[in-house]
Amino acid sequence: PGGSGAGYLNAGIGWYRKEFKLPENIREKRVFIEFDGVYMNSGVWINGVHLGKRPYGYSSFQYELTERLKFGAEKNVLAVRIDVQQPCSRWYSGAGIYRNVRLTVTDPVHIPHWGIYVTTPEVSENEATVRVQTKIINQSGSSRQVTLETVIVDESGHETARSRSVQEVGTDSISIFEQHIKIQKPKLWSPENPTLYFVESRVYEDGDMLDDTKTSFGIRTFEFTTDRGFFLNGKHVDIKGVNLHHDLGCLGAAVNKRAIERQLEIMKSMGCNAVRTSHNPPATELLDLCDRMGFLVMDEAFDEWIRNKTMYGYGQFFDEWSERDLADMIRRDRNHPSIILWSIGNEIPEQDNTNAYEMAKRLVDICHKEDPSRPVTSG
Repeated sequence: PGGSGAGYLNAGIGWYRKEFKLPENIREKRVFIEFDGVYMNSGVWINGVHLGKRPYGYSSFQYELTERLKFGAEKNVLAVRIDVQQPCSRWYSGAGIYRNVRLTVTDPVHIPHWGIYVTTPEVSENEATVRVQTKIINQSGSSRQVTLETVIVDESGHETARSRSVQEVGTDSISIFEQHIKIQKPKLWSPENPTLYFVESRVYEDGDMLDDTKTSFGIRTFEFTTDRGFFLNGKHVDIKGVNLHHDLGCLGAAVNKRAIERQLEIMKSMGCNAVRTSHNPPATELLDLCDRMGFLVMDEAFDEWIRNKTMYGYGQFFDEWSERDLADMIRRDRNHPSIILWSIGNEIPEQDNTNAYEMAKRLVDICHKEDPSRPVTSG
């Protein structure tokens, strides 16, 4: 029913069930399941309890499992239902769980999903200011005095700077720690020299480490001018870009890091230095590779708003889900130095509507709220 664009995929309803056991010693922990992408109309259950739905097949999302889990010898059953109706896309979407899934176990006091936001508001040859905004959530039964230690290391693992902050985190609440850290003689990220740094975030209470995580970032400046083109780190750069759909040709939609790397190697060999993620949030593996290999990225959210291009396209979900889907994409992706543009859509028919400005401005405002450091466009 989807025709050649969908690879003649029959579509329909599919189920996954995963049985697993958990040891008794994590009974007091918090347990989450993270999906990088499930195509499409996914519903998730743990031990028969419905956790939620996610219509958009390209969104990453998380559910907490803690309250419904069994420990010791008892089995847990995680169930995922997918409902694909064709035609739903203008290109090969694939179907089912096509990106990675992680079970995450944390202390009740921890850094939540996408809880770290790194920007570099001041950059010069001599010094850079790194702004690290870290959320810490307290899911325990009492207020906690928490210490956040943030260490910045270079690609060789050498420490370049650190900061330490102490803050009270109330019961069932989130506190935001904001740290401004100076780096001397920074190495700037560019397509020719894609130098990465890493934020190592460690959460302590009374000397005991409760959580730790590592976030990569790059130090660079960029500017789009009205008359002189694009500048990266003060130097004019010609953007030589391609659109890359999420599938891997005859390998299909299932994410494969080496296959993505090979695609980018071929792009690089022909002079390409930029990628547009046509026309949806990409796999995180693509963005990690663009950071490391030196590609500029236009990260795109949608191929459709309300007006569908296919019978069962995203338009049926736009009003209810577009804000959540767009905000989640930006929160997930905003630490990648390769990204220089957010795109709110591709070839959107509504651009000739009388309310086109209002529709676009709503989406642009979401982008600027979640990440004021980058401009927004529409393909």
